[in-house]
Amino acid sequence: MARPPDAVVLRRIESMGVRATERFWGLMPPDVAKRLRPRTARLGDAFLTLAAASDALRMNRVIGLGHEGLAREAMIDRIIAFYRAAKLRRFSIMVSPGPQAARISRWLLARGLIRRGGHSLLVRDGRRAVPPVRSEVRVVRAKRDHAEAILAIHERCFALPASRRNWSLAGLASPHHEQYLALVGSTPVAVGALQVDRGLAWIGGGATLTRWRRRGAHTALIAERLRRAARRGCRWVWVETAMPVPGRPAGSRRNLLRLGFEEVGVKPTFVWHER
Repeated sequence: MARPPDAVVLRRIESMGVRATERFWGLMPPDVAKRLRPRTARLGDAFLTLAAASDALRMNRVIGLGHEGLAREAMIDRIIAFYRAAKLRRFSIMVSPGPQAARISRWLLARGLIRRGGHSLLVRDGRRAVPPVRSEVRVVRAKRDHAEAILAIHERCFALPASRRNWSLAGLASPHHEQYLALVGSTPVAVGALQVDRGLAWIGGGATLTRWRRRGAHTALIAERLRRAARRGCRWVWVETAMPVPGRPAGSRRNLLRLGFEEVGVKPTFVWHER
């Protein structure tokens, strides 16, 4: 990396993630909302999501707390009260890299939250040339009629609940995302998404069907999205990926590092359980 991103860039990255999450929850169709009974809230610089009918930590989660320096200790108690009022037994807080990260972690531990894994924030200079990749697939930008094929891959790779299918389709139709497909012949075998916002690019939503792995699909999708981000003038490209765990595959992380991404921070997750 010619020059690592500074604190201002990291703050912009986190703000982009908060905006994207808020938009996605705003796309929830009425039939899905009727089942999940969602609530969202802004508290300082944090965004809170809640699904009263689910105990999934990704649904009941706080992101962005402190990324603009607006976190206060009393907010932790307000966050706990927000989820307890919905009678949820657990929720999670993802702590962003930034000047308040260590302080926020102490506040959470003092209230009995337990650290449980987290994500790595990887960033790449968008001006760097994308190296050639060897792959057995062809990558295309997805069209509207590819939505069912993309969702089918996500459902098989991530075990998405059928009850949230319409929400996923709404997200795929969002103009804020570009979707890409890796094809073997005419068969869709892998997918990936790109979002561009205020000179930054995010890549994510990557999934490859098991029988088509080890053919370079994931790497080819990363490379194509990097080239697209460069054409759109993005200075930085970022992605979040699970922190490495001994004994678990880490092919996604390896491919990202191989194509020039570097870890610039860790976002630990803290979990609150009803006692």
